[in-house]
Amino acid sequence: MTDLLTLNSELAFSPQVQGGIAEQDYENALGQARAAFEAVQKRVASDELGFWNLPQADDDLSQEKAVLGQLPATVDHLVVLGIGGSSLGGRTIQRALGQKSTKHQLTFVDNIDPHQFEKLLENIDPFRTAFNVISKSGGTIETASQFVIARDFLKRHLGEEGYRERMIATTDPSQGALRALAADEGLKTLPIPSNVGGRFSVLSAVGTFPALFNDVDVTGILKGAAQMRDACSDADPENNPALKSALLHYLADTQCHRNIQVLMPYSSRLWELALWFVQLWGESLGKKTNDQGEQVELGPTPVPALGSTDQHSQLQLFMEGPQDKFVNFIEVADHQAECVFPDDLPPAYEYLRGSSMARLMKAESQGTAWALANAGRPSMCLTIPQVTAETLGALFFFFEAQTAFAGALYGINAFDQPGVEAGKHIAYGLMGREGFEDAVPAALRKDN
Repeated sequence: MTDLLTLNSELAFSPQVQGGIAEQDYENALGQARAAFEAVQKRVASDELGFWNLPQADDDLSQEKAVLGQLPATVDHLVVLGIGGSSLGGRTIQRALGQKSTKHQLTFVDNIDPHQFEKLLENIDPFRTAFNVISKSGGTIETASQFVIARDFLKRHLGEEGYRERMIATTDPSQGALRALAADEGLKTLPIPSNVGGRFSVLSAVGTFPALFNDVDVTGILKGAAQMRDACSDADPENNPALKSALLHYLADTQCHRNIQVLMPYSSRLWELALWFVQLWGESLGKKTNDQGEQVELGPTPVPALGSTDQHSQLQLFMEGPQDKFVNFIEVADHQAECVFPDDLPPAYEYLRGSSMARLMKAESQGTAWALANAGRPSMCLTIPQVTAETLGALFFFFEAQTAFAGALYGINAFDQPGVEAGKHIAYGLMGREGFEDAVPAALRKDN
């Protein structure tokens, strides 16, 4: 195990919680969990799952630092162009660890809202701005649209040389449209390893280069991830927190019919982590066919929630709605702030004297978990000592490993996303990309 994260599954099981996982079902599934572990390790050994080794990618970090040093001295703003896995991890680091640099500004553009993008360009100084375009394949239409507008913006204001100096392409190291374009136009490049999928790429240059620009302790993130990887390298779920968590989520779905799985951190700094998890879990496990090619249409639905904010919105549904949810809390033992309540209190709030907002946050978390338990609704809790670079790296690797193990438990490929590609093909056709005309449904052709 690791001192960066502890897992408490007390409230996941029956009879402690009426709607929880039966201890016998858990015991019966331990062999299945060990087989899932071995299946993942076999793919790691064959170099198929590159995310497992990203915490030790020292050469990549040296390359990122070199590219950072090549930016013009006037650049103090980095705009990250990307969507989904190309953005969510970097945004999570920024939200969790804050704006570290007093000299640099970091902006993520993770959508193609024309109003947002136009206003961004109207309010930035091209002389002081660099763009980091991130796309593994180079073919993601949203990122391509962001890139061509940013490219034109820099060329118009600073010319060809200014454009080349201020555009960094993070993409596949050897293939794809963006890799070829970067080579043709002489752009700085950073690699996304070919065996690392976008939603598993936060510990690569996708997440670490923007973090370096922001003076974040990237070495600490990778150190925490490496420590968690070591903790996840045991075939026994009782000694492997990610494997145990994957098994609990799998059993909650398949044995308790709780196919909606909530991630609810009790820290505003971890809100973006919940959004990052939603993509990781949903895109990895929502699959039409299993490894044998059989149509199964399975996958638990991930839901993000924020404690204590969502106690005043979603919790009513979690408490009294359908018995289809399994909640995973994240607690922070030390918020690195207390906000002690004053001695001078109105009579109605006397009970707060001598306490603090930090203590209240813990009470809210515990109260919510036990209220759910008393209503027959199971949960589990991850606790980290503080929100630091090391614990964030540990959380990243924990959820990635959990997802890989869950995919093996379900018997599906957790590392592709064919359902996403279908929508892209229609969009390509609507935008006039050659070869995708037939993907456009007849109903849409009439209006386009």
